[in-house]
Amino acid sequence: MSADWESFTEQTVEAAEVRLLGFVDAPAVLALQKLMQHEVRQQSRVSAGILICEHPPILSAGRDSNLLELPADQRELESRSLRVHRVSREGGTILHQPGQLAIYVIVSLSECGFGENEFRWRLQDAIIRTCDDSQVKVERRTDDPHGLYGRHGLLCETCFEVERGVTGFGAFLNISARLDEARQFGRGLLGERISSLNAERVRPSLMAQVRSALIENLCEQMGYPEYHIHTGHPFLKRVNMATGQQH
Repeated sequence: MSADWESFTEQTVEAAEVRLLGFVDAPAVLALQKLMQHEVRQQSRVSAGILICEHPPILSAGRDSNLLELPADQRELESRSLRVHRVSREGGTILHQPGQLAIYVIVSLSECGFGENEFRWRLQDAIIRTCDDSQVKVERRTDDPHGLYGRHGLLCETCFEVERGVTGFGAFLNISARLDEARQFGRGLLGERISSLNAERVRPSLMAQVRSALIENLCEQMGYPEYHIHTGHPFLKRVNMATGQQH
């Protein structure tokens, strides 16, 4: 059999590395993201990376955050042991908590062949298709580049950064998150309706099924139809959901 040499190009598609990290502290994931951004930029070990996890309760404040997205009384944050973590992504203040999937997408825009606007569109398409797989209709709004909405309110925020041509952060999708908590911070505190996949479906969603559909849709949209899934990372220590302790 002769080889089809014309099918080989200098830009051979590589497989994406997908990491299911479980329940981990946000600062630890951000450190891992920095490491993977360097590896993707250098194309030393990883061509593209996707990190999927849940965080203990914490607030992240993006470049567009303001004081109106936080309780006026600092003691309210202290009473809930909530820290505010300043981050370099776009967007405002977001409450992270169990039941919300934090999705970090690390790709080289030049290798993928698209710009920031197309990256955002593809990222949102992956979320929309994932929700559709769960029979939940989600839509964009022309007045909001970051949000994805279901019938009952904001379901997902897509907020990313681009550092020297490589993306970071990505999307935060509410699956079974406590909506009473989410409504007290960020957009919820500004009066927006906050929703979740469970609230839209009016029945529980299987996290494993959502993750599986999300991985497939994300890798397809980012141009990496081949991917390898790993559990955890040697760099990280997981957090016990019951005790909040690392192990």
